[in-house]
Amino acid sequence: MAAVQANGERQPQSTKLRAIEAPVNYSYKQSFKDWTKHMFWVKDQDVISRLLSILPFYPKSDGRRTVDIMRIDVGDGNYLQEICIENKEEEGSESTVLAADNKDGGSKVKDIVLLHGYAASWGLFIYNLDSLSSIPGVRVHALDLLGFGHSSRPKFPKYAHDTEEDIHKVEDWFIDSLEEWRRKRNIEKFVLIGHSFGGYLSCAYAMKYNKQILDTKTNTTSWLIDKLILVSPVGVERNVHSLLKNKDAGAKVSKAEQDVQNRSTSELRVSEELTADQEEIVNENVHGAFNPEEHRLLYFLWKHHYSPFSIVRNVGPLRSKFISQWTTRRFSHIYKQDPNQFQIMHDYIYTVFNGKGSGEYAITRVLAFGALARLPLIDRCPEEFVNMSLPTLFLYGDKDWMNSDAGEEMTKEINVLSRKKLKKDLAECFILPKAGHHLYLDNPEDFASSIFRFLGYHQK
Repeated sequence: MAAVQANGERQPQSTKLRAIEAPVNYSYKQSFKDWTKHMFWVKDQDVISRLLSILPFYPKSDGRRTVDIMRIDVGDGNYLQEICIENKEEEGSESTVLAADNKDGGSKVKDIVLLHGYAASWGLFIYNLDSLSSIPGVRVHALDLLGFGHSSRPKFPKYAHDTEEDIHKVEDWFIDSLEEWRRKRNIEKFVLIGHSFGGYLSCAYAMKYNKQILDTKTNTTSWLIDKLILVSPVGVERNVHSLLKNKDAGAKVSKAEQDVQNRSTSELRVSEELTADQEEIVNENVHGAFNPEEHRLLYFLWKHHYSPFSIVRNVGPLRSKFISQWTTRRFSHIYKQDPNQFQIMHDYIYTVFNGKGSGEYAITRVLAFGALARLPLIDRCPEEFVNMSLPTLFLYGDKDWMNSDAGEEMTKEINVLSRKKLKKDLAECFILPKAGHHLYLDNPEDFASSIFRFLGYHQK
């Protein structure tokens, strides 16, 4: 179906977010004090606990939900950081705030797995965990991917990026550890939600590991991934950098996609995933156009797999000043409501951005300059998803810099195939109002409502 807003109306898309009033960036003195605090006194686990205290059911349960902080061994001396929220209500009990739709009453959601975007972490979902965990009987698993957040940060291999096999090796570095985590946690039939680069990896995971499983109680089979939700995923569109040129579809680029690619090399800041987040930290003028010198420099850095985060890690006492250029912009609305809560979020982001370089070096291998996938999802996923009968939801913000036209096109291609094989549509695409690339932060209410509707739940 066509991409529409959550309220049913389509609005013009813009690549720029509305300017909002932000608190002043950290001063040099504040930055030095922050650096000293994190260097000598603040522990990662303390920062995590403080962030979780934003939730109304941590550290003390609200009688319905409990929180566990876990580190799950995934082999080779590595672990994934997990925040698990378990709702212990029974479907239909009076205390529940959500009820299953009649048509989907038989498909109970047991587990939801959340994957963050590039260089981010589970903590950016903090304002979505209350709503998502309100589904009766659900367990929400918010993860830090290998090499990101507070998960292990092993040295990233020096993979090439010239062939399909090279790119699969990079993808496997992440998704193999994710599968090991799933096996250790004995999770089956789950909803997978991935944002941006996490959306890309969710697709890669589904294509490699989604399988049919047998329910011994009912002697029926179902797929491991029950439903897939892609939140402003990177890497969807066809493009001239694709390594899939041997496929007819891979060589075709629609006019709409060409227009977006042309914008990406002029208006958008390099890979806005190395763009909208990472680039904001090291360059305050995020939305300005490239001049030729900047373009050549950034292309050189991209080609040689340099990471702007190395700048942040090596400025010592100035780290907080650099990081505050992003946190004050991204969380200014929180600062207005609760300055203390803003500081909690800033401290958490500090520990995430300050971690050893690891998974961040994957992005320049998986994506070509301009945030265009070397193995575009639109040429890999539709047939696979239909063969799996995998219901898929694309979500974008109306101010999203990501290519929602490509998400809409992939939705159409999935549904053309699913109508022929399954006699029904499998995919949907929606545009959420008042939201950018981080739509789950910009408009958490509509974000939750869209997910509930897709999963077959409604407010009582």
